[in-house]
Amino acid sequence: MSKWARLSETEMSVSASIQKMSHKHEDILNYLLLHPTQKMGEVAAHFGVTFPWLSTIVHSHAFQDQLKRRQDEVFNSAVLAPIEDKLGAAAQVTLDAYLEKVPTLTADQLISAQDKLLNKLGYGSNGNSHGPVTNNTQINFTQVDGDVLKEARNRIGTSQVGAPDSQPALPDHSADGVTEIEGVVVREESKLRVD
Repeated sequence: MSKWARLSETEMSVSASIQKMSHKHEDILNYLLLHPTQKMGEVAAHFGVTFPWLSTIVHSHAFQDQLKRRQDEVFNSAVLAPIEDKLGAAAQVTLDAYLEKVPTLTADQLISAQDKLLNKLGYGSNGNSHGPVTNNTQINFTQVDGDVLKEARNRIGTSQVGAPDSQPALPDHSADGVTEIEGVVVREESKLRVD
């Protein structure tokens, strides 16, 4: 019985994966970077290897780590660096033109230009800032005796406007302006008139 017949699928895939990149693996990596849309069967034929062998190499952790690193390098050098260079050059031209005009600006123009410049750089503040929002919410909890709550619910639920036998939700005020509601004395405040 061969060594491969005794290994499980997981053990076989681990034993078949590469631990480090060889020159041939680097060549395959470079080829894939130059031809990213080429099918794996065509890549295997180009290098004279079998498709399963190529698949094992390409899907190994060592190969994938190196591929990711190289793709990042290519992207950064081919895409990001030129954009950063162009933005830097445009910013430099703009600042040079701005600095030429500074001596001729009035105080108001200088302040306005400074505010705009700082705002564009992210240091300014204006009414359109999307800073933190403060939401002040007050929640009041009132503890009510269960019997009082039950009586209030009964009064609200059974009283109908204009019904002859309906009980008012709140008691009537007495002549002296003092009313007792559920054992609490409530005085009606006198209304002041200013002539």
